[in-house]
Amino acid sequence: MKKYLIILTVLILGFQSYVLAQKTEITLSIGPRGFGESTAILIEGFMKENPDIKVNWLKISDVPNESRKVYVTNFTAESPTPDVISVDVIWPGEFAARGWIAPLNDYFSIAEINEYNPSFAKAATVDGKLYGIPLYIDGIHLFYRDDLLKKYGFDPPKTWEGLIMQSQTILKGENNPDLVGFVNMWAKIEGLFMNWLAFHYGAGGQFFDEKTGKIAVNTPAGVKAMQTMVDFIYKYKISNESILTFRPNDARVLFQQERAVFLMVQDFVISPLSADDSLVKDKYKFTRNPYFAGHPEGHSTTIGGFLLAINSYSKHKEAAAKLIKYFTSYSAQIQSAKLSKRAPTRLAAYEDPSLKGTVLELLGANYAVGVVRPSAETGAKYNRVSQIMQAEITQALHRKKTPAQAMADAEEQIKRHLPKHRR
Repeated sequence: MKKYLIILTVLILGFQSYVLAQKTEITLSIGPRGFGESTAILIEGFMKENPDIKVNWLKISDVPNESRKVYVTNFTAESPTPDVISVDVIWPGEFAARGWIAPLNDYFSIAEINEYNPSFAKAATVDGKLYGIPLYIDGIHLFYRDDLLKKYGFDPPKTWEGLIMQSQTILKGENNPDLVGFVNMWAKIEGLFMNWLAFHYGAGGQFFDEKTGKIAVNTPAGVKAMQTMVDFIYKYKISNESILTFRPNDARVLFQQERAVFLMVQDFVISPLSADDSLVKDKYKFTRNPYFAGHPEGHSTTIGGFLLAINSYSKHKEAAAKLIKYFTSYSAQIQSAKLSKRAPTRLAAYEDPSLKGTVLELLGANYAVGVVRPSAETGAKYNRVSQIMQAEITQALHRKKTPAQAMADAEEQIKRHLPKHRR
């Protein structure tokens, strides 16, 4: 009897070893802060639902430039791992053009794709193919001193014209030389281009004309956006020239010190502005970025965030697609919103009862009018396009060129880096 038990035990152990050996093993690359504490929970949940798939977590740097360097090195070596990577919203165009990430249309139906924020999904769509699924979203919003607006009988401005009027009225009424009307990040950085896009789309503009597909920077909308930014400083005097050196945190600090009426910057500022030691803790609120009068349809919330993509050299694309579906599912996005305060990329998630009355619900309304940078259309040339725009916007802000000349020069330079059908 013992002999048979020993044989049976050996057979069972051997079968278990065989089953374990048949497991598909994939690697997910995302920073430890990327999806917050939800990452480990979701990996565990996924493996319980898919016992035939083992997921390893590669905790890559949360600093985009650092993680991008690692990815580029791996792709250049045609490494099959990691299988699933988290990608910044401006990377899919380049990565797809270089053949580094795989199209996902065979794994996601049109109906499934349509459940995500359309502007965000557009950032990962190249030549009609989708190369990334939106994971979480962030963006630029208009923060305002609610106490000051109420003092002067104002509702939050919907238009830029309204913001200018309110700023001038409040500055005159307060008669405080340390108070400015509007702060933003206008140093020559990526954020400067993002902010110009908010003004541009708010004037009814588009970076690439939807009908012709051609670049549309040197247009009435583009010039109006640029002229208004210049006028904030020199004509309306609601911004100081110091704004030309401001990065996001510089603008946030000024607002938090009660020295600005309006602040337009990314939503990372919500936490410090709401801290117990913040001077504006109970004095501020936020809304969507304004549009110009006559253009209420303008998508003026410039959005960012991260997506999940599949390494084109991966040997386990089906398993990788399953993991992406799990991480970007409705329930996973709600869970991440609660645990990690990550804003969902599914529009329907903002209707969930558990998010009602929260900051995330308010953010969701702004993301519904989101606009992304033109990285999908420009691919590997995006960085150069952004650099040209930053340089020309800066020239206009410093009054070294007129807004019209800056936009004309920007478009002419960018055309040299675009394919014929985009010129």
